[in-house]
Amino acid sequence: MALSPQSVPENPFEFRAPPPSPVASARRSCVTNDEVLSEFLQHSLRVPDLILPDKVFPRQKFIDNPPKIDFQALNSMQTETLPKILDSIATIGCFQLVNYGIPVESIRSALTAAAGIFQLPPQKRTAVTRSPEKLYGFEEVHEEDEGEVSEEFVWCKAKALELAMEGIWPVGYSNFSEKMETLVAQMEKVAVKILIVFRGIYQEKTGRCEKENMEGEDGNGWACYVYKHGGNVSAEKWRSCLRYDVMKMLIGGMDYSHTLCLHICDGSSEFHVYSKKGWVSFCPHKHALVVTVGDQTQALSGGQLKHVMGRPIYRGEKEEFMSMAFLYSPSTTNSRLVDPQKPNTISLSQQAIAAILFTLLYQILVYVYSKF
Repeated sequence: MALSPQSVPENPFEFRAPPPSPVASARRSCVTNDEVLSEFLQHSLRVPDLILPDKVFPRQKFIDNPPKIDFQALNSMQTETLPKILDSIATIGCFQLVNYGIPVESIRSALTAAAGIFQLPPQKRTAVTRSPEKLYGFEEVHEEDEGEVSEEFVWCKAKALELAMEGIWPVGYSNFSEKMETLVAQMEKVAVKILIVFRGIYQEKTGRCEKENMEGEDGNGWACYVYKHGGNVSAEKWRSCLRYDVMKMLIGGMDYSHTLCLHICDGSSEFHVYSKKGWVSFCPHKHALVVTVGDQTQALSGGQLKHVMGRPIYRGEKEEFMSMAFLYSPSTTNSRLVDPQKPNTISLSQQAIAAILFTLLYQILVYVYSKF
């Protein structure tokens, strides 16, 4: 007999909605010593206060112009000239050289020919871009580098560079190379005379005697950094690019070891000197060569002469300018510029990349081993 709905008994296992949560009361915690616990948590979980400096970017310091040294006086080794040079290099790392005997026409002719290099389109520059294996060619451009106020090209007498440039710039490269060779031969004579003076001073002090050919007949290492500085650059863009350029110079520096660097920077509004301890600037004399010393000269002097990096600055100019830095070394340190296939020491950046790759490879092998 069927039961009517009214006679069906209520299910004792029927779930009902949970009762409402009790309203929180204003009673204190049941912990007996609440203040002690709060103080313990406050000290044990304390996050240290981080105080950052107001200005992370290094501050620019303007200085009086370095002394102007007459090359003829340096050549005759006048006693009153040498203390000025040594004091200037020891304090700021450079001095200015005038009356050095290189015709202005020779400099302008070489830099005018060099301007054609930067007219090459980006797709052609790729074949002659610098890398850890070759130190010559165009500077590699990253996304953060786009829109810089200057461009850079390193030229030397490497056969591989000559073949590559003749392939992408067959008409203009031979003319450019010829004019640069003429200029470099003249600048090398100036660098040799300066270095002879330094060697005479510090070898006499230290008693060292290094048998190196000072006249450049045994395959000396040298290279030319050629720069194109853009015109009509806004003040905001100029400041932004300058900050990046300063950090790049302070962190990266030059690509290889050298003794002296002769800077052609006619028309520049400022010259910046970068070192590990600071950044200074001054207004160079018209037609003067700014001479900075490299790491080899600093080592020769026992640390008395200051190794720095220099860069001319063209601020607020309406037209484009060209400048050049001639890096010279009489040793075989830079022979890799001529023969990039020669073995070279592994840089810290290359070691870091290798360590990362080995770590990733190890993780992959561990994963594969655990699966199979």
